[in-house]
Amino acid sequence: MSSHRAFTLIELLASIAIVGVLAGLLIPVTGAVRNKARAAQCLSNLRQVGAASLLYVNEHRGRLPSVSHMRLDGLSYSWTETLQLYVGPHFIGRCPARPEHLAKVTYGWNDLLVTPAGEGVRFGACRTPSATLMLAEIPDDYTAEHIHFSGAARGVTPAFFRSNVRVDVHGSTSNYLFVDGHVAPLDWNAIQGRLATPQSVLVYP
Repeated sequence: MSSHRAFTLIELLASIAIVGVLAGLLIPVTGAVRNKARAAQCLSNLRQVGAASLLYVNEHRGRLPSVSHMRLDGLSYSWTETLQLYVGPHFIGRCPARPEHLAKVTYGWNDLLVTPAGEGVRFGACRTPSATLMLAEIPDDYTAEHIHFSGAARGVTPAFFRSNVRVDVHGSTSNYLFVDGHVAPLDWNAIQGRLATPQSVLVYP
């Protein structure tokens, strides 16, 4: 005759406790992996916009895209509309880490890269294209598709920058696209360091 040994209550409780400990260890790891994947996808989104912008520059006499809501000709363009031919009609300008954001897109264009007439400035007019922001992640309560750096009467200070840009979307960093097309995750300390110089090339072309 075969005998079947059943779990005692103590063994059962011990097994449940072990499973609970393992789950407690795995859930944070899974969350960290998911967050890294979202940050990587966000960088990919920005990189795509960077490539599209350079194509636009090459086909529009060296000018950056028109991204103004107050053009002299009365037309209004967001950067997604201006670049639609280059990024495709199905491009979604949203960071995957911010699915609840109310704005249509979660990236804002640096409005200092647009002339008062609503045209993009010339690429060659930028002092340091590799150091000047073109696109950044907007705050949670922001709905505009461009960042109003031009509204800083005394220049863009760290406080003004932080009121217009979400600086900690991906943990301690956010992702940024620069005029030359490269992308980079930067933390708040790095941003403050770059803004320490008056009329910093971080925001002023």
